[in-house]
Amino acid sequence: MDNSWNLTSPEQILSLLGSVVILIAYYLTVSKPDKKLLYFSLSLLGGVALFFVALIYQNIGFIFLEVSWISINAWGIWKVYQSDNA
Repeated sequence: MDNSWNLTSPEQILSLLGSVVILIAYYLTVSKPDKKLLYFSLSLLGGVALFFVALIYQNIGFIFLEVSWISINAWGIWKVYQSDNA
């Protein structure tokens, strides 16, 4: 694996986009706590993007982290829908 910083590679772009989406989601949860579904959805989307980057680089720790992140956000979305239907 080349250690140079190729910021135009698809993996780097996907990684950056996933990180930005997660940061936006986190900002929304702090600034607008009533937007839980939007937060969980954006966070899930960012986690999926970073999961694919982790797969490309075959980084087991990063894969575990992203699978956990995706699972927690999917559970959060399920809880929001469950509370809306109660």
